[in-house]
Amino acid sequence: MKLRDLILIFCGIALGLAALQLYIWLRPKPQIYYFDNARLVSLNDEVSKQRTNAIVVAAQRISPSVASITVVQTKVVSAAPFFSPFADDFFRDFFPERYYRQQIRSLGTGLVISPDGYIVTNEHVVSNAALINITLPDSRQFEGRVVAADVTHDLALLKIDVNDLPYAQLGDSENLMIGEWVVAFGNPFGFLLEDTRPTVTVGVVSALNRSIKSTREDRIYKNMIQTDAAINPGNSGGPLVNILGEVVGLNTAIFTSGGGSEGIGFARPINDVKKFINETREHGRVRIPWIGIWMKEISPDIAESMNIQQHGVLVSGVDDKSGAQRAGIKEDDRIISVNNRIIDRMADWNRFVSNVYVGDRLDITLVRDDDTLQFDFVVEEFKQADLSKTRVVVYGIHIQDITERLARQYNLVYKEGVVVTEVEPNSVGDKLGIDPGDVILMVGNMRIHDKTDFQQASRYQRDMSIIIDRNGRIIQFYLGV
Repeated sequence: MKLRDLILIFCGIALGLAALQLYIWLRPKPQIYYFDNARLVSLNDEVSKQRTNAIVVAAQRISPSVASITVVQTKVVSAAPFFSPFADDFFRDFFPERYYRQQIRSLGTGLVISPDGYIVTNEHVVSNAALINITLPDSRQFEGRVVAADVTHDLALLKIDVNDLPYAQLGDSENLMIGEWVVAFGNPFGFLLEDTRPTVTVGVVSALNRSIKSTREDRIYKNMIQTDAAINPGNSGGPLVNILGEVVGLNTAIFTSGGGSEGIGFARPINDVKKFINETREHGRVRIPWIGIWMKEISPDIAESMNIQQHGVLVSGVDDKSGAQRAGIKEDDRIISVNNRIIDRMADWNRFVSNVYVGDRLDITLVRDDDTLQFDFVVEEFKQADLSKTRVVVYGIHIQDITERLARQYNLVYKEGVVVTEVEPNSVGDKLGIDPGDVILMVGNMRIHDKTDFQQASRYQRDMSIIIDRNGRIIQFYLGV
């Protein structure tokens, strides 16, 4: 081989090695990330950016404000006289269920809404609570107290003594769109693997303005957000968040046949929750709103007899001295919209008034004698003046003779008898499970026709069982005295 060929071969090898070294110097350097002291080899920058999507950012933003709630509750449990479902249905009228008190532990979720320790959750999470323990994602624990709770809205405001907490940004549920992504936070089944950080599930807004009835408790939920984001036992009270990291709802209920998530969950719209928060932080309770209008559905027969359209709802009565009466609303007016919301049937009206609070202004459009008129008034507080002269209190249970006003207020089918109007906190009636709106039928062996009967029966009966009618369901509570 000639010297020239050797020189060329050597130069070629040298150029190849130089090119290889130049490539090594210029190629992108891999990024190294550390998480929990474990070294992870990342993908390139582009893939890493794709991993950190809007859902991840929303989860990172909200998670520090999601608290776990552990509650020791006093609940009323039933002891049915028969165990067969058929026998229970057949003998219910003759042998009502008996209810007893029992202490149990339950779990739920709460949302920190301010740096000074205010937390919002569902009322059923803390109902009849003897002890409330709040655990933050950083594992700090505090004893919580109930500032206010409302059964109707199934909302409760709690307080813990701490400052400088991370808190959530509350969004606007009016802007929700069916089909948009949402993220549900909660603590299903408590501290799974002793991890106090919340669980995150993802889905979409399946529907809006849903009305449902709880399958486990006598509660009716209106104007709810439906989502297929997985909501499980323990998620109640946790936030539902959009991909901007704004809270748009409070997880409340699920439809299920087996007790777990089946992709049909419901959340209270955050705009409803914000009104509750403002009301309770200012007044310490939810004041009873007094609209003063009584409505009924316009059936085909009513529409034909009154020669009116079957669109809207019919005013069947107006309370004396109410804001509605002063505004000029009259019986037989046909309301077709409130605050620019179309009212086509009673479901629309009920959905709207379910979130009316004292101080709200109602702009009502109605039809009277083919004329379209507009009225507005401010919702006042319903004050039960002079009730101390007409009510009887036994075991913390306040009862009154049924009047037309009370029948309307509690939607009663009874024209006479006694109805529970108030139950004092921590009283015998409260611990037993008596609720406002319960119609008392019997005390012991004595049929109750008026408040005098109730007072006498409570004084002289030794077998202190109380049989009530609750929305058509006959229930027996047993005092055991």
